[in-house]
Amino acid sequence: MKKRLAQIVTTATAVAALGLVTAGTASAATSSCSTSGGTLCTSSSIPANSGHQVCFGGKHNAIAQWGRAELWDADTGVMVGSIATNGFRWQQTCTGGLYGQHYYLRGTGGYFYGEVWN
Repeated sequence: MKKRLAQIVTTATAVAALGLVTAGTASAATSSCSTSGGTLCTSSSIPANSGHQVCFGGKHNAIAQWGRAELWDADTGVMVGSIATNGFRWQQTCTGGLYGQHYYLRGTGGYFYGEVWN
């Protein structure tokens, strides 16, 4: 019995040391925005994932158009990521080390479509 109790305590200690007990479940969220005739769109906000990371990307639906996909912290109003976008291919990146709770995508340029996800 003492041997089994020692196994349980050892396992519980290892699990707690690795952070497996306190690890929260990631709630996947996504939001998008698009422009047709305008040059600016803003998505709804999403929370950062349990790893304090948010990904975002975008593309223009017209080859001659270009702009930026920007990731903004909705709590502080600070831009925390930006990538150049064009009509040739989808551009995306992930930004980590985030401390805020809510983030949104802002897209610039004509005929832009972008997404933000965690």
